[in-house]
Amino acid sequence: MPVEIARLVDTITPEKTVILFGSGSSVPSGLPNASELADHLAKMIGLSSDDYSLSEIAGLVEQRTTRRELIDSIRSRLRGARPTGGLLNLPFYNWKSIYTTNYDDLIERSYQRVNHDLIVYSSDFDFTVHDNSQATKLFKLHGTIEKDIADGNSSRLILTETDYDQSGNYRNSLFDRLKGDMIGGHLVIIGQSLQDRDIRDLVNRAADLGSKAPGAWKLSLFLYIRDENRAQLFEKRGFTVCFGGIDDFFAELSRKLPTASNNNSSEDPLDLVPALRPVTVDVNHASTATANFEAMFNGWPATHSDILANLTFERTAAEEIDQLLREPDVLCTILLGASGVGKTTAARQAIQRLRQHSRLCWEHQIDHSLNVQAWVEVARALSIQSLNAILLIDEAHLHLQQINQLIEALTAEKHSSLKLICVSTRNHWNPRIKTPYLFKAGKVLKLGRLEAQEIDRLLNLVDSNSLVRTLVEKTFSGFSRHERRRRLVDRCESEMFVCLRNIFASEKFDDIILREYASLDGGYQEMYKIVAALESAGIRVHRQFVIRLLGIPADHVSAALANLTDIIHEYTINEREGLYGWRCRHHVIAAIIARYKFPQVQQLADLFSLVIDHLSPTYDVEVLSMRELCNVESGIPSIPDKQVQNTLLRKIISTVPGERVPRHRLIRNLIEMGEFEKAEMEIRIFEKDFRRDGPVARYKVALLTARARTTPGIMAEDRLAILEQARGLATTSIQQFPYNKSLLTAYCEVGLEIYRRTGNYTVHNDAIAQLRAAEDRIGDPDIPRLISRYESRLLGHQVVIAEDDSDAEATDSDE
Repeated sequence: MPVEIARLVDTITPEKTVILFGSGSSVPSGLPNASELADHLAKMIGLSSDDYSLSEIAGLVEQRTTRRELIDSIRSRLRGARPTGGLLNLPFYNWKSIYTTNYDDLIERSYQRVNHDLIVYSSDFDFTVHDNSQATKLFKLHGTIEKDIADGNSSRLILTETDYDQSGNYRNSLFDRLKGDMIGGHLVIIGQSLQDRDIRDLVNRAADLGSKAPGAWKLSLFLYIRDENRAQLFEKRGFTVCFGGIDDFFAELSRKLPTASNNNSSEDPLDLVPALRPVTVDVNHASTATANFEAMFNGWPATHSDILANLTFERTAAEEIDQLLREPDVLCTILLGASGVGKTTAARQAIQRLRQHSRLCWEHQIDHSLNVQAWVEVARALSIQSLNAILLIDEAHLHLQQINQLIEALTAEKHSSLKLICVSTRNHWNPRIKTPYLFKAGKVLKLGRLEAQEIDRLLNLVDSNSLVRTLVEKTFSGFSRHERRRRLVDRCESEMFVCLRNIFASEKFDDIILREYASLDGGYQEMYKIVAALESAGIRVHRQFVIRLLGIPADHVSAALANLTDIIHEYTINEREGLYGWRCRHHVIAAIIARYKFPQVQQLADLFSLVIDHLSPTYDVEVLSMRELCNVESGIPSIPDKQVQNTLLRKIISTVPGERVPRHRLIRNLIEMGEFEKAEMEIRIFEKDFRRDGPVARYKVALLTARARTTPGIMAEDRLAILEQARGLATTSIQQFPYNKSLLTAYCEVGLEIYRRTGNYTVHNDAIAQLRAAEDRIGDPDIPRLISRYESRLLGHQVVIAEDDSDAEATDSDE
């Protein structure tokens, strides 16, 4: 029996509720429903819409006229409408997510009207990482009125049967996300009538998804036109049915409106930007937690409370960061080092030192995108209040583009109140493009082997702290301080837990980890090795992804985590979206497990293929995983066979066509493999979808250089003509992307190849001059090394030419 509106509203908790707007939900705002839209289109070609669906009529209109006329006709009926009534209250609730089959932009307008953040997905090109991961997400199942291929856009309005066929992957991804959102949630479908085929199809799809979604979930139908008989059929399938208008629904829901809070008087700048709260650690609060040395000994990172409890030995870098960030002209410090050398601990030690100087201290949660605009607003508030703050960004290479933008904004507005500590590994940090302001306003520190002073501090910690002393193996503690120090100097090059487990113990560190693995039951071993391999490859592992990938029942997760206590840790990424991250104790441990349990390259390739098949591009954290899978050395680039790499890259491109990184990697591979025509085709498609960017400009130069160097059967004058094209393209591209050092090195390659063939230094000298100018302009400390490398390679070419004046191909290769 249908329920009253008040009773339905009583069951709704917005944070756990998914709203799905079906056909007719926009009618109160003055827009046509599906049947009226079909009538409008049918008149264009003199048909009656009685015997045809909207998609069929749209297909006939497109066939008999043009796609442009079809889209223009739809837009003429939908444009100009404004949200009204209850729909205007939609942004005031923190919905789990919103879905719609409607083409109009009424929901977007409602959010814009009150300046609330909304992330809109209308095609697979929208599958990317967004600045504000906490914003409400709107999934438009049938596209949006603003974008269509008729405009030259990559997106399409899903109208005809052909549109449905060509957008199948996109819609499947959205329905997969809907199934995930339903777990533990409440799906409320708002439409016009159960007589509407679109609504019936939608309800049937939701029922099917619900039957496959593990755990508890609720399904409700809210419909404008009363239909008691059909309601009984859906109630039998587990739906709650309610009849009423959309304005009636939101009027009743208004009693659940969140209480507005006035943060204008708050002294905490984060209160002015609520979007930062869920993705930022307040160091003051984190410092009050209970210290846990045993967890740190087992491999978990040292927490702020561990540091305050004197359970770590102070790193020299912490003092250096403290001193540097007290200088007025230093906005940023960058701490670089290999995985496992204690970078995060040192950065947190620096944060604790800086806290003592009345600075607000925060730490960005690495699984979320860095919200540049929000942090600029915080910097402005800090300046107004005469406060100073520090933001720690671990694994900063993941957020380098946003860090560039933030540093540029802070420099432009002359804010020195907010300063950054960036932590990264050198192999990930060095190759990526940095803004010149990062070098002008920042200082780079490198962390490696323990210094003599740090070793003494570690020994003092062992001698003075009873917690540490109880974990030291007797075989080590029996030595004199001199002998202990000598062994530490010989073997110690890693952070706290590696020192204690690898140096103080009497067996090899790998063996400790592998023995621990062997003690687990078989099913938990499988879970552990999968999580470790994925983390080592750059994947952001989380609970729902593990359930999807391994096919384990959701109710088995708690037992699995209990059996993997102190081995795999679960933490919250986004509670509203039901994302709970899984992390091994340390990257070093994850890498050890991955190395031993996936010893064959084909095993990793098969795992990566399986992962790509199961990643959902509707979650930012999983798009970030796909991006890093292309970047990290232990990811796809670790597979020697470039054909296998390319297959995996193409799978990623098919899933997230709006991501540039996998396309860049594919183009580079094709050039290196000598498949120039395929590379040119990929470049053309890239420029059609995105226009040219710095990396693709570089690859176009590299492609021409490779063609000149390796194409068989062409004359020397043809090779020089191709190189001249490469030179011209390089010089114009450098003007467009003056901070791209990889483009500058591509120009150097052109200069070397021209010199090798003609003995003419002119282009090479100009390329070196451009690099020297970039050194002054950018300030990147890596550029002097590049200059030295290319000057040395020129000398090598000179020797070759002096001994053999033939047209032999160059044998030296790019790094």
